Amino acid sequence: MGVTWRTMLVVAFAAASSPWEAPAAPARDDDDEPPAKTTELDRITVTARRREERLMQVPQAITAITGEELDSRGATNIAALDMVTPNLTLYPARAFNGSLTAYIRGIGQFDPIWGVEPGVGIYLDDVHLARPQGALLDVVDVERVEVLRGPQGTLYGRNTLGGAIKVVTRAPEPEFGGKVGLTVGDYGRRDGRLVLNVPLAEDFRTRLALASYDRDGYGRNLFTGGEVSARDAAVARFSALWTPTPDLDVGLAYDRYRDRSGAPGARRLAVPPLALDPAQTPLDPGRHDVRSEAPERLDLDNEGASVTVDWAFRPQWRLRSISAWRQGESHTVLDMDSLSQPIWVLGRDFSERQRSQEFQLHRDGEGAHLVTGLYLFDGIESGDGRSSAKHFMPTNFFRAAGSIRTRSVAAFADWVRDLGTAWQLELGLRYSTERKSVDAFNASYADASFTTPVVTTADFSDSARYSEPTPRAALSWRASEATMLYVQVSRGYKGGSYNVRANVLTFPLSAHPLDAETVLAWEAGAKGDWLDGRLGWSAAVFHNDYHDIQLSVLTNDGEPTSGFPDFRNAGDGTTQGAELEWQARLGPLLQWTSHLGYLEARYDQYIDDGMDVASSRYFPNAPRWTAGTSLVADFPLARAGWLLARIDSRYQAMTRPTTDLNPLLLQPGYSIWNASLAWTSPERRWELTARVENLGDTSYRTTGFAYPVGIVTGYYGPPRNCSLTLAYSF
Repeated sequence: MGVTWRTMLVVAFAAASSPWEAPAAPARDDDDEPPAKTTELDRITVTARRREERLMQVPQAITAITGEELDSRGATNIAALDMVTPNLTLYPARAFNGSLTAYIRGIGQFDPIWGVEPGVGIYLDDVHLARPQGALLDVVDVERVEVLRGPQGTLYGRNTLGGAIKVVTRAPEPEFGGKVGLTVGDYGRRDGRLVLNVPLAEDFRTRLALASYDRDGYGRNLFTGGEVSARDAAVARFSALWTPTPDLDVGLAYDRYRDRSGAPGARRLAVPPLALDPAQTPLDPGRHDVRSEAPERLDLDNEGASVTVDWAFRPQWRLRSISAWRQGESHTVLDMDSLSQPIWVLGRDFSERQRSQEFQLHRDGEGAHLVTGLYLFDGIESGDGRSSAKHFMPTNFFRAAGSIRTRSVAAFADWVRDLGTAWQLELGLRYSTERKSVDAFNASYADASFTTPVVTTADFSDSARYSEPTPRAALSWRASEATMLYVQVSRGYKGGSYNVRANVLTFPLSAHPLDAETVLAWEAGAKGDWLDGRLGWSAAVFHNDYHDIQLSVLTNDGEPTSGFPDFRNAGDGTTQGAELEWQARLGPLLQWTSHLGYLEARYDQYIDDGMDVASSRYFPNAPRWTAGTSLVADFPLARAGWLLARIDSRYQAMTRPTTDLNPLLLQPGYSIWNASLAWTSPERRWELTARVENLGDTSYRTTGFAYPVGIVTGYYGPPRNCSLTLAYSF
């Protein structure tokens, strides 16, 4: 296994981090002193089944964490969720700021290239973000985040075969107020946040959240002397709530994200062969250092708006409409070899637009709940990639450009029925149809101006239709007032697509559409709320049958030349495992939360260059073990306020970030420790927090690139860093 049971027990009980219903901190009442005998845990309401329920009542594996808890941890984006969730892997996509790589239970997508669909659904206030670009969401002014593990195809639809992550922002409140905060730290960190809640009338409220992030680089460009992995980003969110009548709510939301951060450091893990690097440049000393001669650039802009109408038109009936629009674009120039000579420079421009409309009809009856609806989606993504690669191709200059449009319609229904006082049955079905259209143009060029094609390898247009049913059935039994057991089966799918790097000239089949990936998942679990509310826990075991996995493999299609890296439905696999989460109140001042995840992931079939090589291939981002723990203590300081101390940690076993077999990309198991100490004034207006992240300055890679020509690079997580935050609430 690579790790002993004794080591895992130490990690699970004293060396990592996450919750079942992750609390913000030990609760306080309205007096100046915390209550002497507060021992019950905080409770979180979730909307995983499209209605408000206590987490304990939902027969499904879910981790929910409040915005207060995320703030207490110092989180700035949803990548922090892997500190609190078993079998979850999240990190910034390789080479692209603001883009997300997400895996749940071994299922996801590591390549953020346009045309490839993600495997984990990301939702912002119930609006699906179709692309990973811009999906590394900021958590400023967030009410809670829900991580739904396992396929969510019935209520959430396409591209949720691994699961879904729901970010729920705070709604406008009836009272004027807000909060302002400033964070300073090493590496020249200067962050600012502002939240302002302004009710303009009794029935009309507004809310504004702003955040700015500025930090120097973690590394240096040893050729130019410039910074590497610096951060320069800003986010703005505005929301309004109009309630003209007691049974009608109309919500408006707008958000914008702007990122001008420096390129992340792609540290060389190997010295390229003599033909590429005659100087045989030794590896650089720092894990974020490069020697790039290219003017690297990473710009990202993303914005969106939505209108939500919630109308309770009958005592038991409610109609909900969610209309949304989003768009984004990114511009990238990267030195893929991280050397001070023109070996391989990649430029990529990407843009996307999406419009969606969802209607939900709810009925709450005696012992039954029904939600049915219709979902419409229209999205287009365009990409233009330009590669200047010495020794790689006949002309050294290659361009892949085009667009893919997706239009889909889905109808769904989910029915929950109480069977007596202890049993509950849930049946759901979604039927989705979508049409995918592609225009692609790939060619080699004479020079870096990319104006004169030498060889055109692809110039085609095509379209394909897909239809997928995604049912769900669950049966739960409340064994006692404090314990629930459940079993469920569900199906999910990830949309089909096209290979935007097709070479139709030599391999005509590379222009053929890919089929959708599908997962049939079985899950059994239990949840408990014991010891008079002082101990909460949940456990689950799962088995996923994963089919038609989209993989980059070598193909020949009967041609005399083999070795073309095509994108095909080349694999089938199985993922299975177990998860345990708990939180305990160890007294009025002390709280402990932990999680432990176990995952087995294997390919049952992997067709590469005409052969089944499943026994020698490995699932990416599927560590055998994940674990975590948090210990939070809240001490009263007489009339001087409160002092909150916490320590958080996460363990991840050995993992491979991509399907590459290069051993240099293999990341051994590691642990990350964070610690903080926060003071709150007696009137709860001032907060001062000192925080240290990555206490042990652990060196770990999140992802990387490996190419047969001898270029291997890795992207590393942040080093140890310290910060001080001052915040004022009004």
